[in-house]
Amino acid sequence: GPAATDRSYDMKILYISSGDHMDYQSDCLLIGLKELYGPEIVDVNGHPYLYESFPETAVPQLYGKGMTIARVLPNDAVDRSDIAPKIESQYFDLIVYGSIWRCQDYLDLVLSVYPCERVAFVDGEDEPYLHPLAGLPVPYFKRELMIWSRPGGGVESIGFAIPSHKTSFDTPKTRDLAICDPRDRSTYIYDTEADYYHGYAESRYAVTVKKAGWDCMRHYEILANGCLPLFLDVGGCPPATMTHFPKDACLELLQRPLTPETYVEYAPRFAEHTRRHLTTTALAKRFLMTLTPEAT
Repeated sequence: GPAATDRSYDMKILYISSGDHMDYQSDCLLIGLKELYGPEIVDVNGHPYLYESFPETAVPQLYGKGMTIARVLPNDAVDRSDIAPKIESQYFDLIVYGSIWRCQDYLDLVLSVYPCERVAFVDGEDEPYLHPLAGLPVPYFKRELMIWSRPGGGVESIGFAIPSHKTSFDTPKTRDLAICDPRDRSTYIYDTEADYYHGYAESRYAVTVKKAGWDCMRHYEILANGCLPLFLDVGGCPPATMTHFPKDACLELLQRPLTPETYVEYAPRFAEHTRRHLTTTALAKRFLMTLTPEAT
């Protein structure tokens, strides 16, 4: 696939989402596309919280205290001017709606100018139902996907990811089980990302469960810190949801004794899977490969 340094196939993408609040699915995909193509990805509504210029003092007020997603992108020279004329001239190779339920800016114009296969709708909501616009033959990417197809075309699976530079697998392990347990809110003792990550990094295992949807940033934060997820209800996850997550390995792990030896046995497998499939760059490459096989 295209690397950040490989500009032989520059991909100009208009990325349309509201940009005024954190939205994990949309943000993960946007971060990955930016990692590949930088300012060629025009996030029309800005997403100020994703950029390094966002004030550090404001991060704790963001959803989830801004952990994992805030301030991860370098400030780039993206040109957000003259969007409508650029759409009319088909300046962009692709138009991506990062959260089709929440933002449909320029949609009538886009659909009047662009062929459906050069538009994509992303649906990162917790609920399993599809937006009414899924009736159009536009590629549709669904996070909590229960079915594979619809009249007139396929619905693709999509999921969260971890920003590529946030993975670290080499912290010495000093405890078996991480303190943070989603079944007990009193264990949410961390105020900063550094402390929260260290809680997983010092631990061999951590409990995680389904929240409002099956996909959850916590699963990825555990893996990114070289900790193994005890995903208690993973057996119930629908086959079409979280398709790139190591669900089989998680199921296996639940049958094993939670010893240092088991950790040593499984850690390389989970780390390799995380590096290969669960980073924001990997997410963006998969997304583009589905839409534009010739680009990758």
